[in-house]
Amino acid sequence: MPKSGRFAASFLSVFIAASAVAAELPDFTEPARLRSLFPNAARLRMVNVWATWCVPCVAEMPDLQSIDHAFGPELAIVGISMDDAVPGIEKSRVTGFLDKQKIVFPNVYYKGTPEKLGEHLDFSGEIPVTIIFDRKGEELWRHQGRIDKKETIAKIRELLRRNR
Repeated sequence: MPKSGRFAASFLSVFIAASAVAAELPDFTEPARLRSLFPNAARLRMVNVWATWCVPCVAEMPDLQSIDHAFGPELAIVGISMDDAVPGIEKSRVTGFLDKQKIVFPNVYYKGTPEKLGEHLDFSGEIPVTIIFDRKGEELWRHQGRIDKKETIAKIRELLRRNR
């Protein structure tokens, strides 16, 4: 997938920062550029599609933050907020939620059509959905619904062992 220099550079600053702030929530419209959101060094890349209006999505956010902290640079997580798909929900609601929950892994505010993202990630639109890819963009694992923290950590450890 092609990288956009300016887009990738803005994300690099989010990944380098010791604690990214939700106020840096960039807009994202091109699912084909998903790979550009991740640092090259990450062995595994996790995508979590979520929204503030989704109860299981909100419930799993602390677990995702804990997982992000536990694996450091071996695993890069990017959240894709689908809040723009619901009329009347403003971006500030998402940034406020991320700030309040102290979520520091990078997130983007998806402004494209849900169908386009669903087609690219091969999902029906039901959220949350969590997908882990390798460096080449090959899907290694997928979970529909709220993750179980212990099971997800065990799966990540297994994938890291297999993908050395």
